[in-house]
Amino acid sequence: MDSVLFKKARQAQLCYDDLMEKTGLYPDSKVAFRVDDSEEQLLRKACFENNPFPGLVKAVLLKLRLAAVKKLFMDEKVLQTGPAAAILALDAALAKDIGEMRTGEKSDAEVVCDVGFAGLQVIRLYMMAYSGDQAFASSRYQSATRVDNALNGSFYKYATKDGRKFSAHVYYESQKAKIMQTLGIKKAPDKFVLASLPIDKRITADAVKKWNAEELEEQVFADGACGCMLRSREEWENMPVGKAVCEMPLFRFNKVHDAPVKAYKAIDPSKGPLSGIKVLDLTHIIAGPVCTRLLAEYGADVLMVRRGDFRHQEQAMLELDGWAGKNSIQLDFNVPAELERAKELVKEADVVVCSYQNGALDKFDLGAEGIHALNPNVIYASMVCFSDTVWKERPGWAPCAEDITGLSIRNGSPENPVNLNGVPLDYIPGMILCSGVMKALKLQMTEGGSYTLTGSLTRGGYWLHECTDLWEKGGEMTPSTAVKQNYSHPMWMQASHAVTDTAIGTVYFPSPATCFDTQGQLFDNMRFMDGRKGFQL
Repeated sequence: MDSVLFKKARQAQLCYDDLMEKTGLYPDSKVAFRVDDSEEQLLRKACFENNPFPGLVKAVLLKLRLAAVKKLFMDEKVLQTGPAAAILALDAALAKDIGEMRTGEKSDAEVVCDVGFAGLQVIRLYMMAYSGDQAFASSRYQSATRVDNALNGSFYKYATKDGRKFSAHVYYESQKAKIMQTLGIKKAPDKFVLASLPIDKRITADAVKKWNAEELEEQVFADGACGCMLRSREEWENMPVGKAVCEMPLFRFNKVHDAPVKAYKAIDPSKGPLSGIKVLDLTHIIAGPVCTRLLAEYGADVLMVRRGDFRHQEQAMLELDGWAGKNSIQLDFNVPAELERAKELVKEADVVVCSYQNGALDKFDLGAEGIHALNPNVIYASMVCFSDTVWKERPGWAPCAEDITGLSIRNGSPENPVNLNGVPLDYIPGMILCSGVMKALKLQMTEGGSYTLTGSLTRGGYWLHECTDLWEKGGEMTPSTAVKQNYSHPMWMQASHAVTDTAIGTVYFPSPATCFDTQGQLFDNMRFMDGRKGFQL
């Protein structure tokens, strides 16, 4: 009988071929999926290591880690490990192709994606750890206690007056305050935290019960926050925004200018296939940073723009993983001189990636049109929650995308909806957006042009529906990829790797899922530093 991981490798093969068809991306490099059933013990042991929190938060994190790792080695009602392995393999194959285009040297080495570690990539949020910086430890502890509150829709769904279920999704204190005001909750937002969770859940349940679900959803969005009525897949497909999302490709891809073929600076093989390519990172939380982190892993020079240093970000709990491989420059766009510096960086960049709410940067002329006006030869990639037409300006987060697209109900039931393992609708859409960026890079090196592309959390989520449909349909498979069960690599002998000399000390990053040479991933690429003046030279 096939093991669960072997079954997930077969799912990855199916999803990989579906990805190539949906994106039109057919890498030259061969791909294989690795299976090693002994990884369960390795990853379970890692749950007890490098837990940086004290007291109650330490216990909460351990519980989340253990549950998430356990699910990696169980069958999935909604596929997520196989799709994650598929898109990570595609990203790695595209990066390898780009490196070979730049050097003119072909390699017969396969891209190998470990299925268990691919699943680990969508629970990285729980597995991250650090040591050495007390200011950051305090900041991340406070972040953790704030985010696990009674309005955390990943865990808490509330019954409405009309018998439906509603979930709220807030990660910033400003949004928490808005939704609490909508619900009529008088408590101070900074007191609505993990320590008061039992009381706050009762308060929230009473407040939500006064509303019909769809009316509350509309009011919450109108007030600038995010929450949704839980829907079945069929309900999602038949509402205007659902139809718009289902009609989207996995990423919208448009040619903007007929720029000449682009010659990037010489590649440095010691840094990876994307070395010398400059990426300006205007992202936050998880999905956007996933895209730029992967570009950094493959060697790109990624500069993240923030208003403050890494130590004092409001959502340090959620963002630590997304800082890997990036330097940071502190700029406040409300200050004219600092906005001008940001525009200079846009002119210098090869790629700009944005994940703030659609339209949020337009007033600074840093939306898609403004960025292409500043740099006609740039690749601009953005991430939205919903479609790029209907609801394009509404805020949204990954758990909301699960709840509104019917994934939570499919993964559980109408009576007991259950969110997926980790936050796959942050990680997988970010991985998909990365493939779009590399498609644009390849086109710039062969045909020229500048490009705009848009990814969507809900479109990435709907792809999980499509992948699950394909698997449930069954039938004979003739995959373009292979499965390896006796392939060893030192990178996968440990669950995480320590990266020293970062802005906050030593950080323990989960081992990546892919390699395409004997050396595996270049861990020096994962360092990150604060207070830079520009791109690295």
